[in-house]
Amino acid sequence: MSDNPFDDLGDDGETATESGVEGDGNGAETGRPASEPAGSVPANTDPEPQTEPEPEPPSESGPAFEYDDVRQKPLYARGETWDQLEDELGITVTPELRRMGIRDDETREVHDAILKVALDHIDEVADQIYETRKRAE
Repeated sequence: MSDNPFDDLGDDGETATESGVEGDGNGAETGRPASEPAGSVPANTDPEPQTEPEPEPPSESGPAFEYDDVRQKPLYARGETWDQLEDELGITVTPELRRMGIRDDETREVHDAILKVALDHIDEVADQIYETRKRAE
């Protein structure tokens, strides 16, 4: 399933008779003329040999997981903490992602990564709560 909520709208409304190329019913062209029956191979071309596609580097492959895999839950934090997080993401994380060639990072990926980093340092959570309460006294 694609992340694009507009996939079911098709391209520009062009039909097989307008372009002369048949579609697959999902807005993609099959590459054969509309007058040619499905399953036939044009007589003047050799079928291309089947090769294993090379995996795309992470910077070009899109999000690591689909939106359907997400469980959305609220996180409650003070405004100053959110502001600091957003600043650090913009100052530190986004430029590093760009250096890695990742330009299409998704919020769900960022949030998932933040939680994974927190899990790697879960022993510090109780200490942080304690320190925050001690400062508030």
